[in-house]
Amino acid sequence: MSEFIRSYCLSKFTSNYRLVSDDTELVIPSIFAENDYNRHMSINLESGLWRCFKTSETGNFLMLYSKLERCSYREAYERLVFEDFIGRAAFKTPKVYEASNTQDIQSNLAEVENFKPIEDHPWVDGRMLSGFKFLRAFGGKYDGRLIIPFFNRRGRLFYFQARALDDRQPKYLNCRDVKASQVLYPFEYDSHEPLYIAEGVFDCMSLQAVGLNATTTLSCHVSKEQMLQLSQYRGKLVCAFDNDEAGLKGISHFMDTAYWAMRDDLEFVSPPEGSKDWNEVLVRLGPDRLLESATAAQKLCPMNLEAARLTYHKG
Repeated sequence: MSEFIRSYCLSKFTSNYRLVSDDTELVIPSIFAENDYNRHMSINLESGLWRCFKTSETGNFLMLYSKLERCSYREAYERLVFEDFIGRAAFKTPKVYEASNTQDIQSNLAEVENFKPIEDHPWVDGRMLSGFKFLRAFGGKYDGRLIIPFFNRRGRLFYFQARALDDRQPKYLNCRDVKASQVLYPFEYDSHEPLYIAEGVFDCMSLQAVGLNATTTLSCHVSKEQMLQLSQYRGKLVCAFDNDEAGLKGISHFMDTAYWAMRDDLEFVSPPEGSKDWNEVLVRLGPDRLLESATAAQKLCPMNLEAARLTYHKG
């Protein structure tokens, strides 16, 4: 994503700029003032954060993009996070997709021709996730696996996970066209409500099922690319990893990576004692208990995280 930000900004402002701070800061004429020959605006080419010293306006990369492309913040997020940031280092104009039949799967990912929508499945029903769309692979590398699709707002499949429904290993196979560390499960990106970041996709769905805005990093280790995407979100970030040792380590890494991306409005919450993850809470304790537990988040800081670690080990 940082490569995209750099490429986009340099292409937008051509030669009318100068690079400072080891080429990480782009100094340009303010886009908010006319004839700014002294270049009163600065853009960080790693995070996309910017400041206009002439008008005192500040913002993130999506705000800058929406102003330069004359589109809404929502449309900017849709274009970039769910289309252009994935596997692209240079700017490309967004593709225009035709409306599709609900039974067709619009995607250029490998083996998608083997996927078919399923209306219901006992495994999905047992997870209390029947309100979400799932696919099934009939043939190919993912044959017989449950396909967990990642659709953008236009209904285009941009990523998937394939879960075994029997004893096959590995339990999960990821889409081979895109790295898992590049993607986030779709969420309400134009909301200002807290955004819950879970480890796994079923935990994310469980949180969404009770009305919370949620996504997943697909592991307990958030990547810098994922954090740069998360850093564009305008609401509070809530790390909601699993209730185990790996989850605690993941929360610590999440905090450090968020600080690196210049986000400190952070909270964290773990599933209640006796439950490893949020889907287990949904199935075993019910949606009301899940919502009650998830909304009991506390500020994510070194002191509170250490207290949580001590409580976990005492238990």
